[in-house]
Amino acid sequence: MDAKITLKSRDEKGSANSRRLRRDGWVPGVIYSDGGTARAVSLPKHEFEQMLRHHASEHVMIKIQVDSGAEESVLLKEVQHHVISGGVVHVDMQKVDMNKKLRVEVPVELVGEAEGVRNQGGALDHLLHHVQIECFPADIPEEISVDVTGLKLGETLTIKDIQNTGAKYTILMDADVGVASVSLPKVVEEEPVAGEAGAEPAAPEVIREKKPEEKAE
Repeated sequence: MDAKITLKSRDEKGSANSRRLRRDGWVPGVIYSDGGTARAVSLPKHEFEQMLRHHASEHVMIKIQVDSGAEESVLLKEVQHHVISGGVVHVDMQKVDMNKKLRVEVPVELVGEAEGVRNQGGALDHLLHHVQIECFPADIPEEISVDVTGLKLGETLTIKDIQNTGAKYTILMDADVGVASVSLPKVVEEEPVAGEAGAEPAAPEVIREKKPEEKAE
């Protein structure tokens, strides 16, 4: 878990106030707790974005302190980005019980070069990019790495192949869901250009005899 980020309480709400906060280098956010209660806060934009760059996933646990209150552990539920600049514009956080399991979605990373790609002329297909897991908050992995080195042409890795019995999390997806596979690359047939070998000849021009009235013109 990262170093603590200090947040500020936020009383004023609305789009105008949010725009002012962003101009001043802050990001509006909300901390949700069990029971439906929510606290409006502001996060230091630069510090928060720097922290995110060190993570593969945005669904991670972070330590926070609101004003001069006690240190808390929260889960990043949703981080909204500006559609053009990519900067963070809003953050939703969930206060969690560290002794209670929760469900979260984490990214899947494929590691290694598959046998079917390296020696058999195949192409690797990344079928599943995120997987839902259940674990204690302290055990949330940044990502789940899947070794595809032994994957041969025509083979598929599934959830049951990557569920590690020694892992501190449980994957909550059907065992037969595909994660990665190797198949022959698709061949795109190009339309033949007129005049090239194999191209269909153009239809011959039909020459007809002129009628008497056409000859008189």
